[in-house]
Amino acid sequence: MNEELLEPTTGFSEFAEPRDPPESPRPRTFIARWLIGFVGLALLATNVWLVVTTRKHEIAQTHLVNTNLARAMSDRVEVSIAQVEHILDSLVHALERDEITNDLLLDLQPVLVNHVARTDQLQGLFLYNAGGALIATSEPLWDEGSNNSDRPYFLHHRSNSSGSALVGAPIISRSSGKWVVPISRRINDADGGFEGVVLATLSLEHLRLVLERFDVGEGAVTLSIAGHYAARHPLIASDIGKPADAVELVLGKTSAGFGDAPSPIDGVPRFYSFERGRTYPVLVIASSSHDEVLSAWRVSSWLQTLWVLLLCAALLGGLRVIRRALRQRLRAEKELREAHGALALANARLQKLAQLDGLTGLPNRGYFDRRLERSFKQAQRDGTALAVIMVDVDFFKQFNDTYGHVKGDSCLVRVAAALRTVVRRPEDLVARYGGEEMVILLRGTDLEGAGAVAEACRGAVKDLAIAHAGSTMGIVTVSLGVAALVPGPQSTSTALVSAADKALYRAKQQGRNQVARSFSSDPKLGA
Repeated sequence: MNEELLEPTTGFSEFAEPRDPPESPRPRTFIARWLIGFVGLALLATNVWLVVTTRKHEIAQTHLVNTNLARAMSDRVEVSIAQVEHILDSLVHALERDEITNDLLLDLQPVLVNHVARTDQLQGLFLYNAGGALIATSEPLWDEGSNNSDRPYFLHHRSNSSGSALVGAPIISRSSGKWVVPISRRINDADGGFEGVVLATLSLEHLRLVLERFDVGEGAVTLSIAGHYAARHPLIASDIGKPADAVELVLGKTSAGFGDAPSPIDGVPRFYSFERGRTYPVLVIASSSHDEVLSAWRVSSWLQTLWVLLLCAALLGGLRVIRRALRQRLRAEKELREAHGALALANARLQKLAQLDGLTGLPNRGYFDRRLERSFKQAQRDGTALAVIMVDVDFFKQFNDTYGHVKGDSCLVRVAAALRTVVRRPEDLVARYGGEEMVILLRGTDLEGAGAVAEACRGAVKDLAIAHAGSTMGIVTVSLGVAALVPGPQSTSTALVSAADKALYRAKQQGRNQVARSFSSDPKLGA
């Protein structure tokens, strides 16, 4: 609070009792009290009206901004889909006009490639015959045995004679492994019978990048297509492709609108506006959190209310007492904040020290175990790969015997630093496992990828060229054991670490300074 507001003000003398008694003191005292009470109540009533009005204005402005954002994004997505549908129309027209022969397919392939190259939102174009076999595509390499007759869009077109384009829910492309939105058209033969399907895949990565161009602060922009989540900013990858039933339940069947409710996605109370596509099954929701929208209003309202209360207090003549009380309160709050801040800082430092290895600065064994369990459960839920690399410094006992423990500690510090130069992703972890052993945890990484990381780590340590007379290589090297799996319901993190440890033992048996991969009987842990 400004210190000036705590200083005594003038202006009380006009209401003070005069030195010479007036002719009628009672009416004057009554009028003065009434005036003070009236002014005080008027100030308070005006303040309440301003606070309520300002809040309504802030919410109305938020709805306006969100509505414009949702409408603009909905139009942008519809234009993208319309461009793709236009491409499909031209392809279907060409295919239905002529008989589909090998020569026609050969001529068609560069056309497909050209469409994809010139259309940012297009992931790929595909042509399937009546049996669902892939007969032409924009992809440079494709599986000739590929068959999509089980896809919902194919089943729809086979049983539905409509020539309209179908915009489907997001799926993972079998050709690229990426999330896409299928947009498809039926191909008819000369008699109107079903001859196949032309499919275009709209890149969800492209839509996500479009969303990220909008600065939403602490808010969010959510896009659903065909009743399933397609993209969101900020991104929640685990929701992509899931049904948006919870959102539809909140929004109802109207084409556009706004409201105020906790988000079904992250539970944050939000003001939201939504817009449905006029042509395609597109839904865009732009929302802002209560805290972000009302934070400035809360601050201004509290300051405004405080000022009114101070004026009322001045009218009542109690400013000196209020100043003393406020000063004591501010001093106590400052001391409490300082004490709390110092305690929090000390606790943070202690917690950090408890999780780090004092020599290498790496996370210690206890932290690794906790991190492994969390990552393992996450991988089980998401169905993603998880890899562990066990690292051991070769002939480290001989190194200590030859150069002493001080040099040995320095060697471990340099090896740890080399490993950290290779493993840089925020979600990955390098930790000291014990003694000369270190361990690396890699999320979303299969056995092949983990093996590549291990080879890079081995090379990084070798490049240090730390002299080691007790090693057959003449320098300090490391042996590494790699294991990876996509955790199933019966999988355990202990088995994963054990597989990596066995692989490490095999690397040491085979001569050290090398990477060995797991050969577990479990196919998900195999090399």
